[in-house]
Amino acid sequence: MKRKVLSLLTAGGLCLTLAVLPAPAEAFTDVSGDTALAVEVLTSLGIVSGYADGAYHPEDGLTRAQFCKLAVLAEGHGDQISGSAYRTLFSDVAGNHWAAPYINLAYEEGLVSGYGDGSFGPDDPVTVGQAVTVALHLLGYTTEDVGPFWPEDYMSLGEKLGLLDGISTDASHALTRGEAALLLYSMLSMHDRDGGDYIEKLCASKIADAVLLDVDAEGEDGTAGLVQVCTAQGVSYYQPAQDLPETLEGSRGTLLLDQAGETAGFLPDSTVSRTLTLAEVDANGVTDTSGGFYSVSNSANVLLDDTLATYSTCWYDLDGRDTVTLYYNEKGVVDLVTASQATAYEGVLLSGYYEDASPNAKSPDTITLLGLQLTVADSGRSSLSQFEVGDRITVTLNGEGEVVSAVSYSARQADLYGMLQNGQVTLTCGLTVKGTITGSGEEGDLVKVLSTGKGTISASPAEKTVSLSLDLTRGTLGSIPLAEDVSVYERVKDSPAVELDLEDILVSTVSASQIDFYATNDQGEVNLLLLNDVTDSAYTYGKIYSWSETVGQTEEDSYTLRKASVENSSGTSQEYTAVVSIKGGTMGGIAVNTEGTVVGTAELTEVQQVSRSDFDGQETVVADGVQIPVSDQVEVYNSDTGNWTTLAQAKAYTDTFTIYYSGTLGVDAVVRVIVTQ
Repeated sequence: MKRKVLSLLTAGGLCLTLAVLPAPAEAFTDVSGDTALAVEVLTSLGIVSGYADGAYHPEDGLTRAQFCKLAVLAEGHGDQISGSAYRTLFSDVAGNHWAAPYINLAYEEGLVSGYGDGSFGPDDPVTVGQAVTVALHLLGYTTEDVGPFWPEDYMSLGEKLGLLDGISTDASHALTRGEAALLLYSMLSMHDRDGGDYIEKLCASKIADAVLLDVDAEGEDGTAGLVQVCTAQGVSYYQPAQDLPETLEGSRGTLLLDQAGETAGFLPDSTVSRTLTLAEVDANGVTDTSGGFYSVSNSANVLLDDTLATYSTCWYDLDGRDTVTLYYNEKGVVDLVTASQATAYEGVLLSGYYEDASPNAKSPDTITLLGLQLTVADSGRSSLSQFEVGDRITVTLNGEGEVVSAVSYSARQADLYGMLQNGQVTLTCGLTVKGTITGSGEEGDLVKVLSTGKGTISASPAEKTVSLSLDLTRGTLGSIPLAEDVSVYERVKDSPAVELDLEDILVSTVSASQIDFYATNDQGEVNLLLLNDVTDSAYTYGKIYSWSETVGQTEEDSYTLRKASVENSSGTSQEYTAVVSIKGGTMGGIAVNTEGTVVGTAELTEVQQVSRSDFDGQETVVADGVQIPVSDQVEVYNSDTGNWTTLAQAKAYTDTFTIYYSGTLGVDAVVRVIVTQ
């Protein structure tokens, strides 16, 4: 027979000892998963604490007095206990008992009752049924709302609301510290009986749909130790009244503020987020390193280096970021993208003459070096103040390309290399230096750069005899390890070099005879390679035309030249002089030096009757039973219309193709040209 509840039993705090630690900013060592999240959130709200050993002890039990303290703190009434101190309401809770203020206040507010004999049982274990009853009272439910039978009616409603998620459903089970955290964390996320957000009991104001970016951020004015969040309105900073755990960084939820506008806690919501290692990005979405594609709408917000924009206006700036995090709304649509800090220029060294400073050299906001105007980070001003315009210096950049430190050129010298094009040099790090170019470097050369004076740059070809072979399996040049960020260039004889990814080299070894140059970094790793005709990537591909042309005014002084040109999606090239054998009238590739001479040709192997279903997206195709990668710069020709097009458009037009690949099938073959049939 069900029993009508005569007295509601107690609650208390999770602290098992009078001497507890302040809320830690780091995760506890002995909790994980949902329990860890619950404990971390409650800790940040000042409701629970751990032990001096850095552990939380989730399996330890709780007494009724301890849970009473917890109930009062979870109600946000911890500042009201002084009025309930030093009074004896229960025969076994003296006025000087450590828990008396909490027990008395909880009783006065109708959260708990004692036993029928006037005692409270402060040291008795608190059960799940008792704890759920207190949680329902905190949510504003009364006996009239719940029902007359205890604990059955209370357990039933608690389970319906979600209070029992992850904990025992046995009403008589002795509640553990871990279960108490799960119970109260669930309660914080709920609406109360009247439909209000329970969490409002614990704050003066709140900011919903906020992403917690950093719990120890530096503000725009240099103030340290701030809490940084992102909302649809942008990035904001707040002084912390309570430490927030680092483990909550990246969560989206509700930021709680106290009367002073300082952070009082953070409550994650149930929205989903996904962090990806970025491989590619385009106007339609992002692709991770496993090949998974994730669509992003043009209107989705994107947070890049503390600046909020829409995806349509800044998607290209995601390229080069290590990771992105996609935040999904309740409809399962990405509405926010955050990216890791820019790393493109992290640790880059630049050496040159100090050409200019603004507003002055003592405290510069920007400086000019190698024709580059560089922003100075706050941390870089002190070291730069030691130098004057005209000095020769070496600066270090952060990921965003800002100057973070400076030393004299004599103390440290940076070897700089880049591509000489259009009268300027694009360094291997991606920055373009400008000035009057001197030296023997020619257009298209990989050159070594040296600042020789204000506004003057010497560019000499990067060439030397190499006796070491490249082993891609071991990741070494001879016995020298390759740097993780090694830059790779390739040319054909003396043609202009093109930049490659290391992954473009499909063979396992490259002989020393095909390596024209290498350089090493400060760690002794190879950070630059110049290859000669290894991957076939330095050719221009398309339809090759070849013909003979007679030059000279008279028969006696006339002679015949072999001419060639190539047609592709860029149009028809100029006429080149061919000093090598060249086959016209077919698809192929040519390499041309800066003097307009064809110095190399790439003959392609033809495979007909390739179907649309043989393609795996736009990355690979199966031909002759072998999967062949498709070049990122593949040229595609529609034989019906006579127009060069894209692979996507060609696949929409027909389902049968002829492909042309360079290299050896099954070894280093790459599809260079595709023609519709």
